[in-house]
Amino acid sequence: QLLRFSSTKPLTRHLPTLRQFCAHWTYSKGYGLPEYTERRVLNDVTVYYHVSRQKSKMPCPDWINTTAEKELWGTIHDWTDHNIEITTLGFQTATQQFNLTGSLSDQNIYQVTGCCSLYPNGTYTAFMNHAFNGKDFTSFDINTKTFVAAVPQAVRYKTLRESQPLTIDEVAEFYKKTCLERLKMFKQAPEIHRRKDPNVWILQQKKKSGSVTVTCHVTGFYPREVQVFWLGPDLQPVDEETRKECWIVPEEDVGKQNYSCVVLHISVPNNITTVWGMIYCYTVFVVETVSTKMMNELITGMCFV
Repeated sequence: QLLRFSSTKPLTRHLPTLRQFCAHWTYSKGYGLPEYTERRVLNDVTVYYHVSRQKSKMPCPDWINTTAEKELWGTIHDWTDHNIEITTLGFQTATQQFNLTGSLSDQNIYQVTGCCSLYPNGTYTAFMNHAFNGKDFTSFDINTKTFVAAVPQAVRYKTLRESQPLTIDEVAEFYKKTCLERLKMFKQAPEIHRRKDPNVWILQQKKKSGSVTVTCHVTGFYPREVQVFWLGPDLQPVDEETRKECWIVPEEDVGKQNYSCVVLHISVPNNITTVWGMIYCYTVFVVETVSTKMMNELITGMCFV
């Protein structure tokens, strides 16, 4: 049963307004993918993309209408050219340093992710990480303007990149300043303001031991920021310690043993509350959340009742 109403006691929690702008670019061979792909996303929404099969780069969208923003869009095209260069260099260096020749050179992939995040309190953070065949390869320290090799085979790449100080300065400046400018620009994109209500339901699975796993599923929502928690029979949140490990003696009156899964999301004015009545003595409480775009939130809490 799905109920929509505010809790008896007002909820004062607010959803975070974290903004995260990320670029993901990949150079690969042997996987049936375009040789080079690049995708830029704001809070998981793709706002720019480029693949090596394209003859031209993504045109400026209609919602960008100021001269400054159009110029900024042009610099994105320039950075794509730069990213193709450094990703190709990373791929070639990694395959050489790992001595991947012959049949070992048939399937390899080099990935780079760079992100900047703006938190509700004004804090700003940024990072850039490189990976080769799914494992950490190197990362860029924005403050010291140096690459940190995660494996000995990445030292060669580090040396090559740091031999170009002007380019390194530009990369550091990008993550210190330019990335934030792009984040602020792209938050105007119409697709960023899309909203979709969560679907909420509770499932229970009886174990051989006599216990029951109760799961609150929250799926299909957008954007991905969400708060999910259990309310006990007294309408008070089941705290973290209780979820981790607790023993509660059930009352004989089962009607008093109601637990509610409460979901707060920006798409709904108040909250979505789904009530579950306890009918077994031993229960494990779990919360699962899955967004529309990706399985990006997994909130679990366990309470042995």
